Amino acid sequence: MAPAARLSGLQKDVLALYRSILRETIRKDRKPGVLNKHLPLNQLLTSSSNSSTSFARDQFRKEASLVKRSDFKTIEYKIRKGQKQLKLLKMPGVNLVTGA
Repeated sequence: MAPAARLSGLQKDVLALYRSILRETIRKDRKPGVLNKHLPLNQLLTSSSNSSTSFARDQFRKEASLVKRSDFKTIEYKIRKGQKQLKLLKMPGVNLVTGA
């Protein structure tokens, strides 16, 4: 088996942001009074229903598909934008993220 390729710092930043967003949306989805609070973790991650987790995952992938791997400035910009959105998502008044 070939060893896994090492990740660059930018790749690590993107993955860390993605994990942080997923963790926060899962926490929000499981919060009492929010849609899908009783779903197990694997269903939250794979469901295509109207949950914060599925919206965040789909939005992240949509944004990622619009950027070339070699476009470092755009990737860095999108990381900063994602970190700002994560900060907003962590605010106590935000309960559910949707595309509607």
